[in-house]
Amino acid sequence: MEDMPPILPDPDTIAAAAMEIYTSRDGQVAILRLVGRLTVGEEPGGLKKATVDAVAGGATTVLLDLSQVPYIDSTRLGELIAAHVTVSRHGGRLVLAGATARITDLLTVAGLEGIVEMFPSTDTAFAGLKNRT
Repeated sequence: MEDMPPILPDPDTIAAAAMEIYTSRDGQVAILRLVGRLTVGEEPGGLKKATVDAVAGGATTVLLDLSQVPYIDSTRLGELIAAHVTVSRHGGRLVLAGATARITDLLTVAGLEGIVEMFPSTDTAFAGLKNRT
């Protein structure tokens, strides 16, 4: 996996942090590490742009690392769905990793549990992806 800048947010401030996206590649897998809250107040379109860039760069799988995302509101849930549609239209797949129980519950209530692959961590996501290729 390519090196990413270290992400060591202060656990006391991550809940209030604006969303940031760190990107890297591991073969055909684009890893988008999201950090901070995904809410309507944040800059719109960042996740869509990162997803489009990943697919345009040749990624067949886009892995969203949500391990440092404490909260997603309904507007940004729509962006996750749009990211799934973008990747699917290009013959790829969107994979989520590291979502908190609260976010997993939100995705389940929204009916996305069977549509988007979800893993407890990026390590288990990579293991699962290797077993399917």
